[in-house]
Amino acid sequence: MLTKKERHAEFWMLVKGVLQDSKVDADEAQVIKRWLEEHQQGDEFAFAIKSLGEQLADRYIDRYESQRICEALGDVLRRLRTEANAEA
Repeated sequence: MLTKKERHAEFWMLVKGVLQDSKVDADEAQVIKRWLEEHQQGDEFAFAIKSLGEQLADRYIDRYESQRICEALGDVLRRLRTEANAEA
């Protein structure tokens, strides 16, 4: 089992790779959602899982949904960075 710090680092790398082109397609969103579901402890990633689930409901990610997912993932990364800085 990964530690919280390792889990956050792994998620950080996954999301940074996906966000390199500033868009998220349905396959990328599904990979991220699956990773979050498999690594969630408590409600740690509940916000992102819910957001991704809503966007993936029709199994198609349009430009607007892609932008919303990018924003949501950016929010999660900022939360993780803030949390890491507070712990340091």
